[in-house]
Amino acid sequence: MKLTALIACEYSGIVRDAFENAGWDAWSCDLLPTESEQTAAAGKHFEGDILEFLYTRDRALTNRIPRKFPFTESIDLLIGHPPCTYLSFAYTGKERYSNTRLQQKIDAYQFFLDLWNAPIEHICLENPMGYIHTGLLPYTQIIEPYYFGHDYKKKTCLWLKNLPKLQYCLGDNLFEKKTAKKPTHRIMGSMMPHHKLPLYNTRHTIKEKSKFHSAIANAMAEQWTEYIKSKEL
Repeated sequence: MKLTALIACEYSGIVRDAFENAGWDAWSCDLLPTESEQTAAAGKHFEGDILEFLYTRDRALTNRIPRKFPFTESIDLLIGHPPCTYLSFAYTGKERYSNTRLQQKIDAYQFFLDLWNAPIEHICLENPMGYIHTGLLPYTQIIEPYYFGHDYKKKTCLWLKNLPKLQYCLGDNLFEKKTAKKPTHRIMGSMMPHHKLPLYNTRHTIKEKSKFHSAIANAMAEQWTEYIKSKEL
């Protein structure tokens, strides 16, 4: 029987496709249609609100109740990419302390918690360094794309529930071959001014910056497939 993965807030298909390639019954969900030809061909993308998919509400419309999944009896793994618009440190505009902005941050906190408390045993949520770590829940692990073979830096935080930290190797040793690659540029994800970022590169669009890193997705699929299957033996 195949393991089932649900990738929340993903339209690129990068993580979903990696898990499908590793033998999973993998699905994605986002407000936007998928951009992945592989995902579209498989017909495994739900276009809509992930919370409406994961939860229903009681008659008083107060408490969220886990919803029965329409395509499987259970989901083994949830990987979520909650939007970082109101969670990262990157925004330094004058409205950052306005009532509207603060309420948006509270709503973003709640969205993160709704994903974190989903009725799924294994959960990974990712975000850049920001208010989740400092104001809500400490991250489990910080990784960089170049740890896994990309040629750029972009500090990424992982919150892991019932999952091991991702393994990587920064240099060859007696026991491991390095997985890292020397970075040549940095994808902006910091409050620091551009002139203080020697590896900063402007070629990435906002949409490109929001996409997850394929090498990390492949590492997740490889390492966590082995881990979860070993637990079921």
